[in-house]
Amino acid sequence: MAVEPAESNHPVSYKELELQAAEINKDLVVGMPTVDIAIYLGETEGQPHPYVTTPDELKASFEQAKEIFVEAGVQLRLLFVKRALVPAAWLTLQANQVTGVAVSPKINAYIGYRAAKWKLTDEAKHTFEGIIQEHVNNHRTIYLLYLTEVQMAYFDRSDPADPQIKSIPTGGLSLPAYLFEARIPRRFRGVITICYRNETGGRLMAHELGHKLINVSHEYREISPQFEVQGEGGLMLYGEGTDIPSGEAGRWHQERLHRSPFIYRTKTDKTRIWNADYLENGHYYDPLYGDKVIRFDIMEPPQSNP
Repeated sequence: MAVEPAESNHPVSYKELELQAAEINKDLVVGMPTVDIAIYLGETEGQPHPYVTTPDELKASFEQAKEIFVEAGVQLRLLFVKRALVPAAWLTLQANQVTGVAVSPKINAYIGYRAAKWKLTDEAKHTFEGIIQEHVNNHRTIYLLYLTEVQMAYFDRSDPADPQIKSIPTGGLSLPAYLFEARIPRRFRGVITICYRNETGGRLMAHELGHKLINVSHEYREISPQFEVQGEGGLMLYGEGTDIPSGEAGRWHQERLHRSPFIYRTKTDKTRIWNADYLENGHYYDPLYGDKVIRFDIMEPPQSNP
């Protein structure tokens, strides 16, 4: 039965996908660091999302992502999977604008990301607001939104002397705090968009969750962050690896994961203890992470970045 979202004028209706969250969550452990995940499958009238006919594929992907994070001491809890019937225009969008400046490749990449000042587009805000139902823990919940095509804008520095803003389609876009900071509405800060790619399964899901929860770019051990980097072993590289390493040699990935504001622990009386929130909107060097950061390249921000 379709359910209208509370306090929304957008023409959205919902149906639960035949996927039993209780069954998927049956192995969750009381007291273990936990992340809540809700899934919305965007579709239009007469064109259901492909997972409607193959729900076991989505279940398998989620369970694979669960296995990857359990290895790092964090469990994923599925809240629900809902089919969201939306206007066709909502399924294809430009996610972000680049409103800042490009910096020299010699400058620390995370300081460069701060200078680029990614901002959510109005169309992305409109779609997210229309699909995501209001809840007291919106800002603590991860939302996987399965859409048709999501474009990402970025500074292409192929020619360092003449950086250009380009836009490309993405299979998954995590909209992480290290890129957006406070330039994304707090209610939507847990959104991750995924464009249906059957062959990538749970590894893609886990990779995008890594961006959001570990709050790092594409990096692994001796590989410093880049927008695109192929490599072996690490979850945060483009490849087949699933490792979430710890310690300074592992760029503190496990330690940063365990400090994520999206994590809570449930007590035996079912009350929750949440991690502390970001102190400076979640940039890579946010004081929340203390010394669990890597300092590399030129650390001085560009003069034009206030």
